[in-house]
Amino acid sequence: METHRFEYSIQSMANVLGVSRSGFYQFLKRSKNELEKYNPELVEFIRETWLTSRKNYGLVRLLREVKKVYSIYGARTVRKVMKLCEIQGKQEKRFRIATTDSNHGNRIAPNLVQRNFKPNQKNRIWVSDITFLRSSFGWIYLCVIWIFILEK
Repeated sequence: METHRFEYSIQSMANVLGVSRSGFYQFLKRSKNELEKYNPELVEFIRETWLTSRKNYGLVRLLREVKKVYSIYGARTVRKVMKLCEIQGKQEKRFRIATTDSNHGNRIAPNLVQRNFKPNQKNRIWVSDITFLRSSFGWIYLCVIWIFILEK
C-alpha cells in the first residue's frame, strides 16, 4: 500500500486488501525498527555484557548487570531487547556420568551364565549393579549384589 499510495486511493486499496485505513496510518506512524523504542545505551550495554560473558548470560544475569548501571529498567524491557537482538543465554547441559567404555583392547570376560539363572550349585552366580546418587555431600555410589541360590 505504501508504494502505491500515490497511484490509488488508500480507501480502495484498504478495501481490496481487507484492512482498515486507520490501521494503515498507524502502521506508517509506527517505528520501522522496534529497537529504536529503547535507550541505545541500554541496548549496547546488554549486547556488550552478553558478548563479554562469551554469550553465556541469560535474562537473570543480564538483568542483574543492567540493574547495577540502569536501575529503572525491569525484566520485561531487558527480555524484549534480548529478543529483538536475538540474544540468548546458553543452557546448562544435563550432567551425565559415563561408566562404560566399550572401545578398549582389554580382555572381555566370558559369559558363563548364558541367561540360565537357575544354578546347579550354591554361591555360583553373582549379579551386581551400580548407580550414582547426587547428594549435598557429592556423589554417593550404591552397589547392589544379588546372589542366585539353588531353588529347592
